Amino acid sequence: MLDDFKETQFIAYKMITNSIKKNKISHAYLIETNGYSKKMDFALAFAKYLLCPTHQSNHGNCHDCTLCHRIDTNNFTELKIINPDGLWIKKEQLEQLQQEFSKKSIESEQKVYIINGAEKLNISAANSILKFLEEPEPNIVAILLTDNIYQLLETIISRCQIVSLKKQNSLEVKFDANIKKDMVFKIAIQEATTEEELINMISDESYRMNVEAAVNFANSYEIRKKDVLVDTNKLWHSIFKDKQQIMFGLDIMILYYKDILNKKMDRKLEIFDEYSEKIADLSKKNTISQICKKIQILLKTKENIKYNANINLLIDRMVIDLEE
Repeated sequence: MLDDFKETQFIAYKMITNSIKKNKISHAYLIETNGYSKKMDFALAFAKYLLCPTHQSNHGNCHDCTLCHRIDTNNFTELKIINPDGLWIKKEQLEQLQQEFSKKSIESEQKVYIINGAEKLNISAANSILKFLEEPEPNIVAILLTDNIYQLLETIISRCQIVSLKKQNSLEVKFDANIKKDMVFKIAIQEATTEEELINMISDESYRMNVEAAVNFANSYEIRKKDVLVDTNKLWHSIFKDKQQIMFGLDIMILYYKDILNKKMDRKLEIFDEYSEKIADLSKKNTISQICKKIQILLKTKENIKYNANINLLIDRMVIDLEE
C-alpha cells in the first residue's frame, strides 16, 4: 500500500497523504515518473488509498478488507486503467472510459482512472481527456502517469496537480548529505553506472566546467537572444567539440530549463539551486508554453545530431529555432 513508498518517495507520499487528510483531493494528478521502475505500483497504491472508505495506507489496519486484492486482480469496478493501444492511447479508449464512469458508483464513493503513458495520448484522445478535466465530475479522480511531461498539452498540465517521483539510484546512499546537494553530483548520479565512475565525475574539474559552460550558454541566449550567435564559437563550439560532448551540453540545458519550469510552476528546484536567483528571473520572463517549447527544441537538436555531420551548424540553427 502507500506506506510502502514512504521512504523511497517521501515527498510524493506526503503531498498525497496531506491533501487527503485535509480533504483537499484534486480531481486530477499528473505523476511525473522520472524513470521510476515502480511507477504503476505507486499509482495503484495511490488509487487504493483514494478508494479505501477509511483511506488506510497500511495493510496492518485493513482488517481483512478485500478491496486491495480485487484491485490487484483488476476486478474492482470503480477503478479503470488505460494503457496505450499499440503506440498511442486512442480517443475510443477515453470515450469508453467516460461512458462507463457516467454510471452510478456501486462499490465506492470514489471512482479513479489511471492513464499509463499519458504522453502517448494522440491528438483526439488528448482533446477528449481535456474536456473530462475541464468539467470534472464529483468523486472522479484522474491519475496520469508520464515519462515525459513536455509531450503533454500545456492545458492538460495546468489542470492537474503535479507529483514528481524521485529517480532512484542505489549509488546515492553511499555519499554524504552535503555532497548530494551539489549541482554536479545531482547530474553525475543520473549518468554514472558504478561508484568509481561517479567519483571520477564529481572529482573531475572539467566536468564541472562543462556543466557551468552549458548553463552559461543558456543564460547568454536568454539575455542576448539571436545576438549570441556572434559568440557561439567561444561560448559553445570551443568547449563542446564532439558529438558526445555536445549531447552532454544539451542535456545540461534541458535540465536547466526544466528547473526554470519548476520555478514557474512553484515547484522545488531539482538541480540548479546555485542559480536560483537567475532561474527565478528567467521564469518571470518566459511563459510555461515558451519553456516547454524550448525544451522540445533542445530534444529535437539532440536527435538531429545523431544523423548530421555539420554539428556546429545545428547548434546555430538551434539558437534561431529557440528565438522563433
